[in-house]
Amino acid sequence: MSTRKAATQEPTVSLINHFTHALARSFTLGVDEEGYTHHYYQSADAVVVHNGRDLDYYQPLNGRPLTHWQKYVAQKRGWESFGQLAHAGLRVDVRQKEARI
Repeated sequence: MSTRKAATQEPTVSLINHFTHALARSFTLGVDEEGYTHHYYQSADAVVVHNGRDLDYYQPLNGRPLTHWQKYVAQKRGWESFGQLAHAGLRVDVRQKEARI
């Protein structure tokens, strides 16, 4: 007879919630074709663009969806690559900002 308790779903749900909240706080959107990294900070609702050491640009979004910045960069500089969590982060950003409306 086993003395182990059955696993519950709570740890998984907690992990997913933690992941979603972490994504909402900060993630790398990607690297543009000029080699600059674009990183989103939810607390400032802004994108910081840097080349590893030096700040290139700081763009407040002022409530606009992060997808607007993604499209702007695609037109102006182009994207070399997207961050590992960029697609999920973009979805979280849209959901959070739509909920505020």
